[in-house]
Amino acid sequence: MTQLLSETYLDYSDILIKPKMGINLNSRKDVILQKEFKFKHGQIRTGLGVINANMATVGNFATAKKLLSKGMFATLHKHYSVSEIGEFIKQCEQEGVSTENLFITIGLKNADEQLAKLQELESKYNWGEPRNICIDAPNFYVPKALGMLEQVRKAFPDAVIMVGNIASGDMCLKLLDNADIIKCGIGSGSACLTRKQTGCGVPMVSLILECADIAHSVNGHICADGGIVDVGDICKAFCLNADFVMIGGMFAGSDEAEGDIIEKQYTTSELLNGEHVIQTKQFKQYYGMSSEYANNKFAGGMCNYKTSEGRELLIPYTGSLDKILQDITGGIASCCTYIGASKIKHMPKCATIIKVHNQLNKVFEKYSV
Repeated sequence: MTQLLSETYLDYSDILIKPKMGINLNSRKDVILQKEFKFKHGQIRTGLGVINANMATVGNFATAKKLLSKGMFATLHKHYSVSEIGEFIKQCEQEGVSTENLFITIGLKNADEQLAKLQELESKYNWGEPRNICIDAPNFYVPKALGMLEQVRKAFPDAVIMVGNIASGDMCLKLLDNADIIKCGIGSGSACLTRKQTGCGVPMVSLILECADIAHSVNGHICADGGIVDVGDICKAFCLNADFVMIGGMFAGSDEAEGDIIEKQYTTSELLNGEHVIQTKQFKQYYGMSSEYANNKFAGGMCNYKTSEGRELLIPYTGSLDKILQDITGGIASCCTYIGASKIKHMPKCATIIKVHNQLNKVFEKYSV
């Protein structure tokens, strides 16, 4: 019999963080944003738990290098070759950029080939400790996903392994037998059509609360993946006890994201000498990894048993990633001062979350420039 849960599940737009007085914190510059992560298999990593999505446009070398240079975490998409990844790691070492927080992504298809890829990277390019591996699939609710995780853990017992995606606490607990970090979120990404095409998904706020509670009880960690619209949503995710926050669309319009700048012209309502003014706007392409475009590019086309669960978007061009990352660190630090958290790791215990019907005043939004 179909089960109907009567509880209302919440998303980022349904909540706000209530400000309150703190102790001995007078400025956002005093907030400690770096955090030490102790994983259940004995590994330790240090950094700010912001990480790029392992998608083709933002899981690229330039984006990863910029995040790593800022003391954050980074992933690479699964379509890079061993030689490309090896040369990137060597380049980072030569430039003084630590790859300690870099995750190498593999998929579920052709498990033996994926393991061989990691082993070749280790043997040819001296990829050793620290090893960070991301096993990526849009749907980790399949038996072969568990089998793949077990194989990778056996082959790389000392690695930090991140897997996903899932959207329930029971699966989170099951995966933490062998994984260190669980990517939580299905259908919430800006380039994702899973909810539209399948009706499946769970709003992020309720999902983070459920999965973080379960993961932390067994010394596991979670990564909130998807649904980030503003920097404030990143702050909310950390306050809800997410260890990592994965970002895609927010990075997709930057210089560092893959792809050329695309210019489009628009006819405005403004008149000049009796003629409508033509305005040129700049964009970059962004697409979901389950989209028809991605399937055509990386998988030789869309199989007849599939439907496209991703979309193609043109994201407004935003310039250097430096400005976005400054907004993120500045926003998190400012949030900490509003709730009296002197360190990012204190955000969950200092935060009081309130449910709201409206979080933003948008009265003049259409006039913004």
